[in-house]
Amino acid sequence: MNLGSILEEIVLRVEGAVYASCVGNDGIALSQHIKEAKFDPAVADAEMANIIGVIKRASDSLEGGGVKEIFFSTNKYTVLVRPVNEEVYFTLVLAGAIQNLGLARIEAKKTLEKIKEVLG
Repeated sequence: MNLGSILEEIVLRVEGAVYASCVGNDGIALSQHIKEAKFDPAVADAEMANIIGVIKRASDSLEGGGVKEIFFSTNKYTVLVRPVNEEVYFTLVLAGAIQNLGLARIEAKKTLEKIKEVLG
């Protein structure tokens, strides 16, 4: 199994999922799967790297330890981000009226294990 097929699998299994990616701290995607995106995925991944950096610094200032999950909602999207390791993050974007957030979190956890196996 490769990163692309792992990302495709979660997008197909989670209702409302439209995009998944593995992004490095530099904002460049290692792999991505796009079901439907009305945004530029490359720009979104780069901005996500900025958000992750800010949240990591905030966690450090709180002496809160490592970031386990980032979750936010906008008018159009719900975004779930989880670290794979210190340098790579998994992002899942959901859209539409029906979004299964519980399933998204469960599947994200399973997906992380698969990604870790591929990345070594």
